[in-house]
Amino acid sequence: MTYMNESGVAVHKLRRMFDFELARMLVIYDDIDLPLGSVRLRERGSAGTHKGMRSVIQHAGSPEFPRLRIGIQGAGPKPADIIHYVLTPLRGKPLRLLQEGVARAADAAQSVIESDIHSTMNIFNRRKNSLLLQEEEAKTSTRRKND
Repeated sequence: MTYMNESGVAVHKLRRMFDFELARMLVIYDDIDLPLGSVRLRERGSAGTHKGMRSVIQHAGSPEFPRLRIGIQGAGPKPADIIHYVLTPLRGKPLRLLQEGVARAADAAQSVIESDIHSTMNIFNRRKNSLLLQEEEAKTSTRRKND
């Protein structure tokens, strides 16, 4: 076990023990740059502002692995003291939003395992208020009515 900011050490040890390709690894982590409870799945990418992900990329030797981010940014501006914000327990509605996000992330991780990352991204990366999503749902509901 390691501290979050040194997560790459654990990844390095796991890769030595089990000898797997990076593309077969899914890193799941919290992200202050995403709204609370939202989830985003990516096939590859940068560390952004996350020091733990920076460590994973450094120890893996590449950013070419899938990652699933769970948003922890509350309403309002990004907090000045991120460490304090991350370590402060959530209560009430913010806690429920986070719990819902964790449940969606678990579903997404299961989907990646059972299907593939691209299909899973198409399902879980949809934005709730997307006009495209609303149009697609309208088509689906129209088809159901006509069937």
